[in-house]
Amino acid sequence: MKKLFIISIAILASTFSQAQFQTGINQGAFQNLAPELENPALSMNISVPQINFMAGTRIDGFNNRPVFQHLFFSSSLGNNTGAAMHVRREKAGLSTVVKADLSFLYTLNIAPEDAKKIVFHGTASLGQNSFNIHDAIVNDIGDPVLTGGTINQPTVNAAAGLAFFSQNTFYAGITVAQLIPTRSDFMNDLWANEAEMLFSFQAAYQFSINEYSSLQAWGSGALSSGIFAYQAGLDYKYRKIFWVGAGYRDNSSLIFNAGVTAQSFSFGYSISYSSWADAVSNGATYATISNVLFVRKVFNERKSGRE
Repeated sequence: MKKLFIISIAILASTFSQAQFQTGINQGAFQNLAPELENPALSMNISVPQINFMAGTRIDGFNNRPVFQHLFFSSSLGNNTGAAMHVRREKAGLSTVVKADLSFLYTLNIAPEDAKKIVFHGTASLGQNSFNIHDAIVNDIGDPVLTGGTINQPTVNAAAGLAFFSQNTFYAGITVAQLIPTRSDFMNDLWANEAEMLFSFQAAYQFSINEYSSLQAWGSGALSSGIFAYQAGLDYKYRKIFWVGAGYRDNSSLIFNAGVTAQSFSFGYSISYSSWADAVSNGATYATISNVLFVRKVFNERKSGRE
């Protein structure tokens, strides 16, 4: 019985720590405004240095409140090259994941007069999965394995992808993450829990209404372990100072977001909501409510092309 309990704890921890794909989870918030968090090649839509910060929380089906933070930086290095760094932290229950992605970017200008280009990225990912045994509830307080302490497991992986876009009109990108098969056992040799490759796609097209406003249609999708997830939406933008939008996520969530831009700063808020009944019918663990705050700082914004 004790062995079965240990295996159950390890399975739950490993499932989250390796970010096993569940419908809707790996589709991050602000796909419409910060697609570079999923595909760093899309960061070159802004040719000047930028910093993005995102933080949020969810209320899942078990009434837990997982939290997450993302910090992203990118810059052109000259000679059609660039670099990006993405640091993220997610905590849910007994599990904590910390990752740092370092990306090299290369730009191929295919139609400079129309600002059309293709950007390639190669990314190295370093991380650490932690399982806090100290907070685990066990039946036998004398169990030497599950009393106190924290188990840490370093991870190494890689990703690659590309993006094609014309500034202020459209973009499309595809990336493949978790290229290196990895497993997380947390002291349990009976459970492989191997992470599968994750394919992600983002695209958007901007329609001009008049000289002051526009509509942006956007969508994103992800595929892993034979499971496909998607979200799509429509945003209204007024000049470069205000946006408001709505979307739909395939775990029956409605997404609403709004934000403002003041000089070189952008501030946004996004919320998604789905009923518990819809979450169960779609097999999604993380559902009900998600809240996210977003901040972007663009340096030397007069040279930036993205609205």
